[in-house]
Amino acid sequence: MTRKKTLHDADCPGTGQGSLISAPIADLHVHSTASDGVSPPEDLVALASERGLSAIAIADHDTTRGVRSLLNGASGIRNQLDSITKNGVEVVPAIEINSDWQGRELHVLGYFVPLEDGPFQDLLKELRDVRKRRIDDMIERLCQLGMPVPKDRVLELAKGESIGRPHIAAVMVENGYVSTIGEAFDRFIGRGKIGYVEREHLSPEESVRAIRESGGVAVWAHPGTTRADHLLPDLVARGLKGLEAYHPEHGREDCERYLNLAAKHNLCVTGGSDYHGSSKSEGEDLGNVHVPYETIARLRSLSTLA
Repeated sequence: MTRKKTLHDADCPGTGQGSLISAPIADLHVHSTASDGVSPPEDLVALASERGLSAIAIADHDTTRGVRSLLNGASGIRNQLDSITKNGVEVVPAIEINSDWQGRELHVLGYFVPLEDGPFQDLLKELRDVRKRRIDDMIERLCQLGMPVPKDRVLELAKGESIGRPHIAAVMVENGYVSTIGEAFDRFIGRGKIGYVEREHLSPEESVRAIRESGGVAVWAHPGTTRADHLLPDLVARGLKGLEAYHPEHGREDCERYLNLAAKHNLCVTGGSDYHGSSKSEGEDLGNVHVPYETIARLRSLSTLA
């Protein structure tokens, strides 16, 4: 949970303060209060406009509630391959699914996923139900360790449909068990720690397939954090269409490696700040990591519905 240093243009192309860039740009990895971000979707749009971003992708964990909340009063949505236009900012419907590979988390982003009820939304609900059961088990374990965490307060902080460990960590800070959210993960609820409870995940292949079958575009999120590049050929064969080369957790060497791999496998290059909020230890500030606006058209063309 340690926040990495801020990337600069000298470290990796596609990074730097978005408001200083004259060409249209997009931050394609943003989280809202629908999962573990601190900003409501409307506030994200306002901040994106303030930063001079042409587009963002709200990619909450296991839910599209944040994107759907913007539909009222918005324009642009006629079918699944459309974006939402709100206050002059284009919002791409997206998702982030946390899959598991040999004890490591491997995240898969999905762009232009369906917002309406159907098989894909049913799957997301199943994933959220698994999260809720895991939270109950983790709260029980922490109580046994002498750190009672009120579930109603966790749910209050979660606000949205997708509840996770950061919400438990926030209550642990409130109750004085730890000083920071990072400490909660490092000492108690991080993988392998005494308060950690494993949860069921889709495999990377299942995540890619679910997004592809929904008509969306599957992209490997921050692949450098998983350190499993050898999985790429198989994931491409299963329908992976992109690599998130630009990400706060990627240094210059990571960027260059994934740019080369994307070229080798004819994959779309994406990127984003993984913004959760200025006060959060995850990600970077909105727009600090970005890609050219034209990336959205490339993603749209890669949908199975295109």
